[in-house]
Amino acid sequence: EEKKQFSIELSPRWERVWLLAKMDFLQRYYGSSLGLLWAFLNPLARLLVYYFVFSYLIFKNQDPDFILYLFMGIIVWGFFLEMTKRGMKALEMKRYLLENVEINRHDIQLAHSFTVVFAFGFNILMYFVFCFFFDVSFGLPLLWFFPLLAILYVFSLGVSLVLSTIFIQIRDLDHIWEIVLLIGFWTVPIIWDQSFIFDHYRFMLYVSPITGELINFRDILLYNRMPHMDLLLYDLAYTVIFYLGALAFFKRFAKGAAQRR
Repeated sequence: EEKKQFSIELSPRWERVWLLAKMDFLQRYYGSSLGLLWAFLNPLARLLVYYFVFSYLIFKNQDPDFILYLFMGIIVWGFFLEMTKRGMKALEMKRYLLENVEINRHDIQLAHSFTVVFAFGFNILMYFVFCFFFDVSFGLPLLWFFPLLAILYVFSLGVSLVLSTIFIQIRDLDHIWEIVLLIGFWTVPIIWDQSFIFDHYRFMLYVSPITGELINFRDILLYNRMPHMDLLLYDLAYTVIFYLGALAFFKRFAKGAAQRR
């Protein structure tokens, strides 16, 4: 009887998460003249600015594929940035739901994360459009796309769980995390040549899964080669351990922190 009740309650729960995710995604662009077109225009504008600055003002005679190299860096880093920045404030922004509706705090984080996945889908679609204008081919390595996305998603969600729990009590975390993200932008090979890590600073591959994820995404989506399996397995193990710890931390302290505030 308990199993039957669980199966009955499972569907409404995921329907609620899905509904919250769709509402959050649409609210991001509601009221603007261009609406959902901003989901395409925002990453495109950032790409063109970075490409112009680093191809013509800083780096000279850059490889023609640099725009795709840069675009992939912006997409992967942007996913992590959006997941963590928005996830950090998810519980606070949905406080009215927590106070008036019986809803799981983890479901709110899931709904928020699905919103970011929607935007990621738009960005990847635009990347494939760009590939038509360059000599980029795809093959079997493309099958690794979803496993890599799953690792990136779970790690980013884990960071969001930790940040959202702490943010309830420490509002300065918002500014602190901005600084961390700024440092991350320049230490992860988004703009500069990733081979520099392999040649001089291999330890940076193991600080967090983001660097390895970005390298492997470029392998399968830009260079049409299999991902670095050592990096993939390390990132997978790192992500599983980190997420389990983050989930335990979230379940232990999120509710109490909200009540004490």
